[in-house]
Amino acid sequence: MEENNVNSKPQFAIFDKIVSLPVIRIVKPLYEWKKAFWIYCFLGFISTACNYVFAVVFADSLGIYGTVANVLAWLLSTLISFVLFRYFYFDRTNNSFLNELIKFASARIFTLLFETATVFVFTDLLHIDIKIIKAILIPITAILNYFISKLFVFKNKE
Repeated sequence: MEENNVNSKPQFAIFDKIVSLPVIRIVKPLYEWKKAFWIYCFLGFISTACNYVFAVVFADSLGIYGTVANVLAWLLSTLISFVLFRYFYFDRTNNSFLNELIKFASARIFTLLFETATVFVFTDLLHIDIKIIKAILIPITAILNYFISKLFVFKNKE
């Protein structure tokens, strides 16, 4: 994504309006300084929170093994994340919705495998609470997912 064109992106208009609300207006200078970064963080927070909540609910409330709970949470949160980033962050491409969804999910399989292996070792084998493990994994997978999306998924065909 081009930092130079950040102010002209129509999909950012909703965030501009939110930051203009009276209570939130105090952070507007910080928001304007690195708009793309803050919007990415906000959208990432939503999808990460969904992943975390789904995993905890599946594991703690439904009694599903940590590894299975993590995979189910990944499936749901990946779909949510794709929709959020496709419509509110990355530039529109010439690719179809389905084409980008397949590329997005395929590219994120790497982080799914990494996360699932980590969850398996720490929750299923070592019996450490999934809440702790998922919290540690959040920043690692967020950084990996950003670069995967930017470099491989949301780019125009050349």
